[in-house]
Amino acid sequence: MIDATIEMIRERRVEDVSVADAARADQVSSGASYRHFKDRDELLANVAAEGFRRFSKAKIDAFAKHPKYSVESLIAGGCAYAEFGADNPELFHLMWAAARNRDNINVARVASSATYNTFIDELTGIMKAQGLGHLDPHEFGTPLWAMVHGFASLLIGKPANLDSGRQALRSRIADATWAYVRGYQTG
Repeated sequence: MIDATIEMIRERRVEDVSVADAARADQVSSGASYRHFKDRDELLANVAAEGFRRFSKAKIDAFAKHPKYSVESLIAGGCAYAEFGADNPELFHLMWAAARNRDNINVARVASSATYNTFIDELTGIMKAQGLGHLDPHEFGTPLWAMVHGFASLLIGKPANLDSGRQALRSRIADATWAYVRGYQTG
C-alpha cells in the first residue's frame, strides 16, 4: 500500500488521499488495509518514512558517482536532494511535515534522522579531506542542508524568474557549495 500511495500522491495532493483510495490502488480491501495501518495518519507516516529511505538512497547513489569524500560528491548529493524534492513535491512536503509532527508515529522521524545521519557521515569525511575536520559537522552542514532544501522548495514553487533546468540547478549548487567550502578553507 505504501508504493501505491506514493504513486497516488504523484497525481494528486496528499490531502485528497484516503486509506480506502490507497487500498483500492493496491488492489486490497479497505478492511485488509487496517491490518497494516490503524488509520490514515499511520499510513502517511509510513509513506513519509519510505520517502526518506528513497531520498537517502538517491543521495548515497549521487555520492558514489564521485571520488569518496570529495567536494564533487557533496555537490552531487546536494543536487540529488533538490532534484528529489522537485520530482516528488507532494511526497517531499509530506516527509518534512511528518518528520516535524511530534504527535505522529515516530517512523517518519526515525527515517528522517537516518537520512540526516547519512549526510553527516559523508560530510564528516569530506570535511576531513578538505582540511576542515576540526569543525563541527552539524554546524558546518546546517547551511548546506538549508541551501539545498531551499533550492528544492523553489523548484517545487517554480517561480518565473528561476531557471529550473537541471544544469542551471547543478551550477548554482556547485557554485554555492564551492564558495562555502573555500570560505572556510581560507578562514
